[in-house]
Amino acid sequence: MKQLVGLLVLSVILQSCMYPAGSGGNSGGGNTNGDNTGGNQTPTGRDRPQNYPSQSPQEPTNYPSNPQSKSNSRSADKNITVGNIRLTDQYTILYLTFTNTSKPSRYKDKNGDMVTDDGHQNIGFKDDAQLIAANGARTFRLIKTDNIPQMNINQSKNFEKYGRRLNAGETLNFVVYFERLDKGLENFDLFECNDYDYLTCWNVYDLYVRNPADAGNQPTKIPPTNTDNTSTTPTKSRTKSGKVGEVDNTPPPAPVVTTVLVSGIVRDVRTNRPLSATIDYKLSSSKQMLDSVQSFASTGIYRMSLQKGQVYTYSASARGYLVANDVVDLSRATGKVTKDIYLTPITVGDKITLKNIYFEVSKSDLLPASFAELNKLVTMMEDNPLMEIRLDGHTDVVGDPEANLELSQDRVNACETYMVKKGIPSARIQAVGYGDTKPIVKKGTDEERKVNRRVEFVVLKL
Repeated sequence: MKQLVGLLVLSVILQSCMYPAGSGGNSGGGNTNGDNTGGNQTPTGRDRPQNYPSQSPQEPTNYPSNPQSKSNSRSADKNITVGNIRLTDQYTILYLTFTNTSKPSRYKDKNGDMVTDDGHQNIGFKDDAQLIAANGARTFRLIKTDNIPQMNINQSKNFEKYGRRLNAGETLNFVVYFERLDKGLENFDLFECNDYDYLTCWNVYDLYVRNPADAGNQPTKIPPTNTDNTSTTPTKSRTKSGKVGEVDNTPPPAPVVTTVLVSGIVRDVRTNRPLSATIDYKLSSSKQMLDSVQSFASTGIYRMSLQKGQVYTYSASARGYLVANDVVDLSRATGKVTKDIYLTPITVGDKITLKNIYFEVSKSDLLPASFAELNKLVTMMEDNPLMEIRLDGHTDVVGDPEANLELSQDRVNACETYMVKKGIPSARIQAVGYGDTKPIVKKGTDEERKVNRRVEFVVLKL
């Protein structure tokens, strides 16, 4: 019996995953008892938006209008639409609609027996879905869902048990809550997976919501010598109004704290010894580097005086080490912030997986969410001018081997092209697609085998 079982996961608008018969842990006739509530959490009180999704999937809800969001997004599946996007103090809230357009059918199974498929789908929302912004430099995790099961990795192996059943032709409205976007970040993607063989990733790209930065609170370059974090003005003797010559002993207003001192030590992660490194930092919502500081070679200590109330991203690099990226969130910081940085040394022969490389589903088109990861590799090769690498592309073991080989080669070619455009000579980069010939996991569910779909780089020369 053919059966379609779906996992809705948003990826810059939404990724949903569908299982055909016999794949992963899904087989047989499916769950028919209607008790498929899974682990979704229903917000209450002021968290609950107006015009909330009806619990009846047959009665679509009119989402609350929001002129601050616009629908220029691209969904990887036409059955997924974004009705609205809202920002609160805590959340980025997406209102979504999914329609099961499957139809009942009859077909022969692998044994030649005629089976009937009623067209139902079991859907859920994976808890590792995320919003990606700033070309991959910022990610925001899923917090909770409403009207659709929120499923962890183990539950996602059994949609029949943990998913929500939708009959053929039914429509479901649901809401997903992510961490709030940093102020100033207005364009983002909803992302869950690159490719699946038995699953179809439903990603949504080019989402937008109006989210301006705080007016009058734009950071500027601040001299590192200003470590007391206060603005000071000379105090003078004053006279009380109407009493000539009498000294006013009223204390002056307390100095306004405008910056936060961020400091720490850069160390070798293996030996713990201090390192001299360059730390470039910028606003999370900006493409332009704000400034950079250098850690002391003898102590590894660095200091940055940053304007409070903002979120920054930074990139720490040193010759002979992998680039480290992280976030400094000063949106609620009031005092000094300590943040040590650990760098990993590189040697010839090292093989490193690029963790955040994203492509259009079943294509070699590189998505902007990949740029931050590739920029780290570009920076590392700039810091190590003799360094040469090989980019290795891999797919899963399912599918046509020749098509897998071609796709893996096209994808590493796309990565190489991006790096060459960033100024790295092509002579320093090799690109080889291996298709499905070097899997990490040969058996298991599609979820377990997703580690096979990867881009790695191997250090050939330093």
